[in-house]
Amino acid sequence: MIAQQKNNDAQKASNSIQDLEIDLRNFLLMLWRRKLMILMVMIVLLGIVFYFINKVQPQYTAKSLIMIENRLDPGPELRALITNMRVDTTLILSEAEVLKSRSLARKIIERLDLMNDPEFNPRLRFKEQHPVEKLMQKTAEDQDSNFKSLSIYDTTNNSQAPKIMAEDMGVVVNRFLKGLYARPIPGSFVLQIEYTSEDPEKSALIANAIVDTYIAQRLDIKFKATKKLSDWLDDRLENLRNQVRQSEAAVEEYREANNLISGARSEITAQQLSELNSQLVLAKTKKAEAEANLKQIKNWIKDPSKVETTAQALTSGIIQNLKVSETSLLRQISEMSERYGEQHPSMIKTRAELEEIREKLREEMRIIAGGLEATVHVAEARFFALSESINEIEAVRQIENKANIQLRELEREAASNRMIFDTFLETYKKSDEQEKLQEAEARVISYATVPRHASYPNKPLFLSLTAAASFFIGIALALLIEKLDNAFRTSSQLEDQIGFPCFGVIPEAQKVKKMPIGDYVMTKPASNIAEAVRTLRMVLNLRSKNVEDRPKVITITSSLPGEGKTTLSSWMARVTAKSGERVIVIDCDLRRPNLHNAFGEKPEVTLVEYLVGKATLKQAVHKDPQSGAHVLFARSVPNNALDLIGTAKMSKLIESLKLEYDLVILDSPACLAVSDARILAAQSDQTLFAVSWNDTPKEVVSAGVKQFVDFGYDSLAFVLTNVDIRKHSKYGYGDAVYYYSRYKQYYSN
Repeated sequence: MIAQQKNNDAQKASNSIQDLEIDLRNFLLMLWRRKLMILMVMIVLLGIVFYFINKVQPQYTAKSLIMIENRLDPGPELRALITNMRVDTTLILSEAEVLKSRSLARKIIERLDLMNDPEFNPRLRFKEQHPVEKLMQKTAEDQDSNFKSLSIYDTTNNSQAPKIMAEDMGVVVNRFLKGLYARPIPGSFVLQIEYTSEDPEKSALIANAIVDTYIAQRLDIKFKATKKLSDWLDDRLENLRNQVRQSEAAVEEYREANNLISGARSEITAQQLSELNSQLVLAKTKKAEAEANLKQIKNWIKDPSKVETTAQALTSGIIQNLKVSETSLLRQISEMSERYGEQHPSMIKTRAELEEIREKLREEMRIIAGGLEATVHVAEARFFALSESINEIEAVRQIENKANIQLRELEREAASNRMIFDTFLETYKKSDEQEKLQEAEARVISYATVPRHASYPNKPLFLSLTAAASFFIGIALALLIEKLDNAFRTSSQLEDQIGFPCFGVIPEAQKVKKMPIGDYVMTKPASNIAEAVRTLRMVLNLRSKNVEDRPKVITITSSLPGEGKTTLSSWMARVTAKSGERVIVIDCDLRRPNLHNAFGEKPEVTLVEYLVGKATLKQAVHKDPQSGAHVLFARSVPNNALDLIGTAKMSKLIESLKLEYDLVILDSPACLAVSDARILAAQSDQTLFAVSWNDTPKEVVSAGVKQFVDFGYDSLAFVLTNVDIRKHSKYGYGDAVYYYSRYKQYYSN
């Protein structure tokens, strides 16, 4: 199943490719068939376009290039004050719009006096195109040379002149801007200015004037910007100078009001406070030292033995002498104690002296203690005095600090104003020194030159586009004609659209004179027509596998009269008879018989006489002397033709002839005109339906075939007649007649 599905898909794909190839071939063949029509369409359209191109006023375009630059670097201070435009895409596009502005256009119009140019002022062009008005103006000027009533720019005697000039200026500006085109070149800072005019020199002149005016305008804008900046800086500097003065005066007034000395006063207060703190520490130390010494003295008074440990004892001469005396007495007492007893007068006397010495020591120490107490009191007084001084200075310092807060605020404000003033002053000096600020920041890369060729109309472009468009228009017209064409041209069309096979394609016979049309195959047996008829007979025979099944009775009909069925009947009868078969052809059109004309005969006894019983069959049958075919002619009986054709005698005649002849041909009338063809087809083995090539409408052929399909008849086949071989060959392969035009050496006329 899978393999079968793949085979089916492959077959469908192959069929699609074949259909595509056929459609492409048919399309190309259609173009070849209609080549003359397509060529005529192209020639006509090219001629029209060429005519109008030559009638159009040529336009010339001049081009110039400018580059936008930004070489100015004003510095960070100036950038903070003015906007320094970035040279980017937005700027380039903006400058392109400036170039197309009406204000710039007015300057150029005034500079080049384009108001008096007829190309831009339609009023002047109108005057140039009307000689009568020129004559009237000249006459008026001759009458009064000072009075120019026809001049639209004379404002002396014309109250409407300003209004007219304003209107004309608007018109001139609009016409001027129509010829201007400015565009940035991608990836660069370059602007291309193009101007289109009727005069090549004028276009170059205007393009260069636009460039020069634009640069001059930019330079003027820079001068104005510089002056405006300088004026603004002057005003700002004056205001800042006043602010600095006021802020500095406020600082001094506050300092004076609060008795604040800048710098030195603060340092003196701090120095005093430091010295007082040092003295306080020293006084506190001395006080502690005096108190310690006083305490030691008081302890010695209690225990004189420790007097040598005090600093005062060490420094006092009296105490040192008393200590020496005490030491000497103690040594004496020690020596006497060994010799004498305790109650010895010498011992008592010595001890008394020792006690007296020690009392003197105590008295001396009391004197020293009194001095130390005085020293302690002095130290305490100094300590308290220094403490009070420090407290007073601290209080003053706190008051000064509170005042300094406001002072510092005023000083900061004054410093800020001073800094801003200095910055603006420096910027002002730089702005005066910046010469580049007055440059245009744009330069001309190339001026426009006089164009040699017109830019409009571009004849090669217009003609090439017209050729391409006319070619496609011709193709579209050819396709339309092909779609509107309602006739059959190939056998494949007949088979595909009607559904019955096409057995033969019979070429159109050249016009013959002085002989019947039926004699054509006899006088030209080697012609392509004779070969086509033989092929048709061969196809009829080969359609059946057995000789007995070959069709013996053939009806030849068509949808309409004049499609070549009678001619085909005569040709088939003669060609078949010439090949050795027994053939009889019967003219069954009893309303418009024409078979006798094809054979060039004027019969006296016809099929009608036989059917009505006025003649025998032998009397009615004629033998063609050239081919040996037998013929039953007919004559016109319009009243009862169908009755004669539908009689049993006619049926018996056909049956008897079928037994006697190898081929019986029934030349039937057109099937849409009468119903005779259907009666005859019912008694025939095969019906050949003649269709005139490129003539019979498709609907007519379908209607004719329907006459047979309605009663179930299916032994029907088409024969395409009256085929123009030369034209038919342009419709592609598929019909044998196509080869007749290519292999002419096989045929002779």
